[in-house]
Amino acid sequence: MQNERYQLGEYWLSQHNSTVYKATWYDAGTGQTRRASLGTKDFHEAKKLLAEYALKQTIPKDQRAADMPLGLVFYRYWEHHAKNIASADQAKYALSLWTEFWGASTVVDLTPPKQKEFILWLKAKGYKNSYVSRTMSVGRSAVRFSWKNGEISSVPFIYDEPDRSDEKEPYLVKLAEMRRLLTKAQERPHMFIYCMIALNIMARPEAALQLSPSQVDLSDRWINLNPKGRKQTKKYRPIVPITNTLLPFLQQTDIPAFVLWNSKPIASVKKTFASTVFDAGLSKEITPYSLRHTMATELRRRGVSAWEIEGLLGHRRPSTTEKYAHYAPDYLSAGRIAIDAYFETLGLTYTVPRLVHVSEACQSLKMKNPQKGISQ
Repeated sequence: MQNERYQLGEYWLSQHNSTVYKATWYDAGTGQTRRASLGTKDFHEAKKLLAEYALKQTIPKDQRAADMPLGLVFYRYWEHHAKNIASADQAKYALSLWTEFWGASTVVDLTPPKQKEFILWLKAKGYKNSYVSRTMSVGRSAVRFSWKNGEISSVPFIYDEPDRSDEKEPYLVKLAEMRRLLTKAQERPHMFIYCMIALNIMARPEAALQLSPSQVDLSDRWINLNPKGRKQTKKYRPIVPITNTLLPFLQQTDIPAFVLWNSKPIASVKKTFASTVFDAGLSKEITPYSLRHTMATELRRRGVSAWEIEGLLGHRRPSTTEKYAHYAPDYLSAGRIAIDAYFETLGLTYTVPRLVHVSEACQSLKMKNPQKGISQ
């Protein structure tokens, strides 16, 4: 057992009459100390299991900062939000760094001197200023999430690392590299469709992956990147025109999304994209975000105004008078024409993949009655 007792709120670790760790707490109703085995002898594993146990047993409400363990804040943020976002892997690693440094601290321990000590600790581990800034941002989001959900009564100020001059510039894919990437992507139809969508709508990866027929107006030729029922966030999703290049990829309406793997929508293409880049013999610095940055740069080179590019990227919100602008034939037309011109220059030969979607009901029927041979 560690010399210092590890505690999260009213629960702590103990090894009562055994080397196996137990979740331990005081039962005020009976006046007794209670224990529940966590099934591990490893202290670090026990800390994680204690956080999970505490999460299941308690729902914090308007806690004082001194009473709310940071470990519980981070765990709840992960379980109820961060694990479902596009950057889940990055958030998970950042939370592990917070947990490693802060240990059994509570929210009240987030003092300016201690935060500065944390920043120095991160830099001593070799992390660049830009990554330190992102790590601080994850912790800030976790604490604010706890406050917004009424779990803590106040939220402390979380420092940032303002000097991000060491942040890498996004990789701009050269024309020959793009041709190789898209040629190789055709070996994985869902990856090819993803790349073509991402390049033509210049959207962030999650918006491209979530694109469905319900967001597409083929008659007026525009796409609403913000699906019905989704609230706009600071990462604004605009309405963009449909290019001639993309139009053939959007004809199907009997599918839940345009990017499907095994008949189902997918949440991330990060690993498959990296494999495609590797197989094409290209730099590993090329990521899904490189497509967006490359097209924005290409449009600027081709004389498209900054105002129009900002509209395509969602870097500006339309004014009230622009509410119906996407119905106009010339809506963001310079950008649309430039994207089609880019693909003409690319000179890529391809066939539009045919998407097949099998409903869950049909899949279930197929499993129950394999002799009927329902095909995809």
